[in-house]
Amino acid sequence: MPRLFLSFLLLFTVSFSKAQTLQGKVIDINTGEAIPFVSIGILGTNNTTVTNDAGEFVLKNIAFPAKLRFSHVSYFLAEQEVSAENNNLLVKLQPAAINLKPVVIDPYLGQRILQKALEKAKAYEKQAFYGKAFYRQLTAINGKPSQIYELFYDLSFDITKVNGWIAKQSRYAQLNEGVSFSMNNQSFLTFSFAGYLFEEKKGNLAKLKTLKDFEITVEKYIEQKDQDIAVISCKFKGNKKQFYVNSTYYVGMDDHNIYRLENSVFNLPLKTTKANLMMPPVVSTIATFNKKDSPVPILENVSTKLYVNLNVGGMKLNPVISSMLTIYQMDKELNSQKFTQLSKNVNDQTTIESVVYSPEFWKDNPIVKQNALEEAFTKIMENKAAFGTMINPN
Repeated sequence: MPRLFLSFLLLFTVSFSKAQTLQGKVIDINTGEAIPFVSIGILGTNNTTVTNDAGEFVLKNIAFPAKLRFSHVSYFLAEQEVSAENNNLLVKLQPAAINLKPVVIDPYLGQRILQKALEKAKAYEKQAFYGKAFYRQLTAINGKPSQIYELFYDLSFDITKVNGWIAKQSRYAQLNEGVSFSMNNQSFLTFSFAGYLFEEKKGNLAKLKTLKDFEITVEKYIEQKDQDIAVISCKFKGNKKQFYVNSTYYVGMDDHNIYRLENSVFNLPLKTTKANLMMPPVVSTIATFNKKDSPVPILENVSTKLYVNLNVGGMKLNPVISSMLTIYQMDKELNSQKFTQLSKNVNDQTTIESVVYSPEFWKDNPIVKQNALEEAFTKIMENKAAFGTMINPN
C-alpha cells in the first residue's frame, strides 16, 4: 500500500459536565447560505464560540433565558433572546451595505490605512494571551475523506501567531483503502497564520517594512453601525517564483483595528517521500479576531486549506488538507503552565499519540460540532471503532 508523507521545509484536562446547550445555524437572510466565522457570545458572560464552515455553532453551559450577540464584519450586528434549550436555532443576518464612497485618485490610501493599523498593533505584539482551543484536521484524497485529527489544546498566543500549546485530549482515525497520505505538521502552518502582525524576519508577507513591495488597494468599504470596515488587498509585486503571500485585511476606519485576515500562500516549500509534486501547493487561510476584553483584537478562529497535486507510481493524487482552530474560552490562569513552543519540527501524529484516548470525553461533546462532510466521516470511523486505535481500520 503506497504511503505518503509531507512535511514543511519551513519546518515548519478539559472536562465537561452535563449542562444546557444551544445548537443552531447562521445564514444570510437574503440568500439562505450558511455564514462561516460568525462570532457568537452570550451577553454578560465569557461564553463565546464561532460558526464553522457550514455556519453551525454550539454553546454550552447556558443559563436561560440568555441574550445572544452575533457579529461578522460583512453583516450587521444582531442580538437575539433565547428562553430555553434549543437544538435547531436558525439565525438570519442582514448583509452590511457596501459604502460607495466617491472615487479619490490616491494610490497610497490603502497603504496609509494598513500602515496605521499595523503600527497600532505593533505596540501590543509582545502581549501574551491564553485560551482553550479545539482543532480539527481532515484530509481528503481525490475528493474522498481519508484521515481525521481532532485535538483539544491549551494555547499561548499573541497577535502574530500561536507561540505554545499543550495537547489535552486527542483522537485520530484513517481509512485503509489502498493509499494513505499524511501531512506531518499542518498544525504548524495553522499556528503560524493565527495572527495579523507578521514577524519582520519572515518571508514575503505584508509587514511594516515591506509594504512598498506590495500593490495595496482599498477594494471596498463595509458599512457597520459603529464604523466602516475597509477591505484592503495586498498583492506581492516581486519575484513570483519564490515563496510569497497575498493578503486581504479588514480594518476598522475609526479604531484602526484588524478584524479579519485572508491569506493566499504561494510556492510553499514542501518536501515529499515516494511522490513527486506536479505543481506548487496552493494554500489559503482565513483568520478572525475579536476585541472583547482586549486592547486590540485577538484570535478567535483560523481556518487553513492546503491543496496538493502529486504523482506517485504513475497515479495522480489530489490531497486536500483542511484544518480549523477555534478558541472557545479565554483563561488567564493558563499562564502558569509549561507550554510546548511553536516549532517547524512538530509532528501532529506524535502529538496525537502522546495523549491517552478517552472515548467518554468525546461522546456527545458539545464543542465537537462538525459540518456534514466531517460528521459523515467521523461516523464511519466511530462505526469501525477506529478512533484511538492508531491503526488503519479494515
